[in-house]
Amino acid sequence: MKFSTRQDIEAPAAFVFDRITDFEGMERQAMRRGMDVARKRPSQPRGLGASWSLKVPFRGKLRDLDAEISEFDAPHLLGATAVSGGLHMQMNIELVPLSPQRTRLSFGYDVRPKTLSARILVQSVKFAKGTLQKRFEKRISSYCEHLSEQYRGAPKI
Repeated sequence: MKFSTRQDIEAPAAFVFDRITDFEGMERQAMRRGMDVARKRPSQPRGLGASWSLKVPFRGKLRDLDAEISEFDAPHLLGATAVSGGLHMQMNIELVPLSPQRTRLSFGYDVRPKTLSARILVQSVKFAKGTLQKRFEKRISSYCEHLSEQYRGAPKI
């Protein structure tokens, strides 16, 4: 099952890439949302090979999830893979500079079941795909708006 969206951000691609690869900030944000986050290697690089073990609340239970950065091409491409039980997930973020101060973000998320129980879970979620796609787009749009506001408020060098 795939989710994808495109959003324009009023900020340069390098600024946007720097923010979306602020893994320490993302870890803090995940913890505020009730997730347990642990780096697999305490001194891991900010790039290819960075990985985490997470406990994510889903349908009333904490689920184990292992995530790793699989693609890292600054400031254009970020890819991550994650595995939780029988689910394999792939996230891709592509940044395309439209002008020196404007960037188009293409965000794709793909969930693939690898076991029978995961197939049943994904099949049940497909019934709500329209609602989930709208929620996904709204969340990404809100984040992109936040990045634009951050850039407008950031000191210019």
